[in-house]
Amino acid sequence: MLIQFTIENFLSFRDEVTFSMVAVNSDNQHSDHLAQNEAGEGRSVLPIAAIYGANAAGKSNLIKAMSFVKSLVVKGTRSNQSISVTTFKLGDYDKEASKFEFIFTHLGSQYSYGFILNKEQIIEEWLHGIPKGKKKEVMYFERFTSTSSKKETSVEFGIILKGRSATKGKDSNRHLNLKFIATGTRPNQLFLTEAIDRRIEILMPVFNWFKNVLMIVPAESNFKNLEVGVAVDDSFTDFLSKFLVFAGTGIEAISTDMVELDFDNHFPTMSKGFRDSILEELEENSVTTVENSQGGRFLLFKDKNGLVNLTQLKTSHRHENGDLIDFSMDEESEGTQRLINLIPSLYILGKDVEKVVFIDELDRRLHPLLSRRFVESAINYRSTGNQLIFTTHDTNLLDLDLLRRDEIWFVEKNKNGISDCYSLAEFKVRPDLKVEKGYLNGRFGSIPFFGDPKKLGWFEYEEASSSAVS
Repeated sequence: MLIQFTIENFLSFRDEVTFSMVAVNSDNQHSDHLAQNEAGEGRSVLPIAAIYGANAAGKSNLIKAMSFVKSLVVKGTRSNQSISVTTFKLGDYDKEASKFEFIFTHLGSQYSYGFILNKEQIIEEWLHGIPKGKKKEVMYFERFTSTSSKKETSVEFGIILKGRSATKGKDSNRHLNLKFIATGTRPNQLFLTEAIDRRIEILMPVFNWFKNVLMIVPAESNFKNLEVGVAVDDSFTDFLSKFLVFAGTGIEAISTDMVELDFDNHFPTMSKGFRDSILEELEENSVTTVENSQGGRFLLFKDKNGLVNLTQLKTSHRHENGDLIDFSMDEESEGTQRLINLIPSLYILGKDVEKVVFIDELDRRLHPLLSRRFVESAINYRSTGNQLIFTTHDTNLLDLDLLRRDEIWFVEKNKNGISDCYSLAEFKVRPDLKVEKGYLNGRFGSIPFFGDPKKLGWFEYEEASSSAVS
């Protein structure tokens, strides 16, 4: 589970800011939400958080920061490649370092992993943790890379990595191997990523948390494995269909059609170069997703015989005569398509597999009542250890009957363009407070402030036009 995330000098976050999922002990509401002692003895972790803020306040930037870290850890960098970190631009911070740190639990252990970097190199990197069954935090490694022209990297290893006797037997060989990996770690590469490439198994849980547990759903994204899930997982298909019926979309079932790929028929306007790139990707991954010019989405996969098949989702609606009629995805409304791509997150949260799901703009194209039902379902259906964190403008969710005070967060940007984030728990509010009304009235900040519309000149134009007509 995510305990907290800290960022500094990234996009609109100039100063160090920490987003925390640790429960506030003074909040006694919805005690059934809490994962007890996940952040240490007597400290509970929250399963859900809603993040509010005006347009351009920095809500999406918080999720972009998490996505940046995940990509850097999982994919790494190429030799001589600059690091694609975007610093705070409304000041002289381009040459200043940026900082990122995650504290999380995974498989019974707690980890604190972070790094400081600029566009050229990783300057510092660290991993500390409390191993499963232990109470004391230990160092796994601390990495430093000089900012001189040589950019030399040194890594100090804790006992848990190098062993207690770094000069004898297996411990000696392990320590020598670690030093060799450290020496070979490029300045622009994370040591964690390099160590995983070199099969340092003790660090695999940390890497796997970023790769498999941390799940980020951008506002405009489609669920990557949707077609695969519908095609091969009956329980997933059943869950998806039932939620679509529950949501009143008019869809009674969802399924897939599979045919042999014919580029000329299915993608007549696609260039030869793009066709070739798709076939190359299929050689490497055996599966990819493409869209046609009409917005239809298809899953392409190569079977064991080398045949490329095309799979497309189809929905079924009830004809007035009682028959089921098939629709393609691009015939469904944008709101329904958005819901179809969100429901898999809900399904995943209910599985006994650890997930931390971040959704940007949960309410995008959804009716407020449907957004609320989605959140209620996520709270009630979730499996222990799973978390849902989302950004939203839907004030219908600002309800203490639904969420705790510490589960409601705000992101606000000041007059200098600097974003900050804070929790409703920082305010003294009554349990019966109408949070939605207080938020819209500006009591908690994080709302847009408008200028005088008369200064736009529109009203003068309208008055002149009215006079001319009369």
